[in-house]
Amino acid sequence: MIKISKATSKEALIEEWHRVDVPHYGKRIDWKEKEFRLKAVERRKIVGTVEGKHGSGVIYIDSLITVERARGKGIGTMLIKKAEEFGKKLGAHRTWLITGKDWSENIFYKKLGFVLVGTLPDFHFHKDFVVYTREIK
Repeated sequence: MIKISKATSKEALIEEWHRVDVPHYGKRIDWKEKEFRLKAVERRKIVGTVEGKHGSGVIYIDSLITVERARGKGIGTMLIKKAEEFGKKLGAHRTWLITGKDWSENIFYKKLGFVLVGTLPDFHFHKDFVVYTREIK
């Protein structure tokens, strides 16, 4: 009889993952993820934040926000740039993120060169979401 129970962090078959690294990627892979959290400060007040993680050669932007009064000043662009600089030091070659399909932020991401690569219908709270990515230069 097979029993399912809670596992400890990364307890699940690490060596089995590494056995398929070479056939899938041509080399053994370091699967460690590293989280980041960055803030933009103006006059000693936080006006924007970005957070996410680096793993497997990519940066994932989990959240990006600027305070409403500071939007349009390039803060979001600077935060993404710093996140990508962090990732590049760790070997990242690509950034990706998920956002609401009909949200105004789509214009911002497209302006920064992000490319729409997928749709997630009926996703968070039954809303459609989209996936964007871009190469880190």
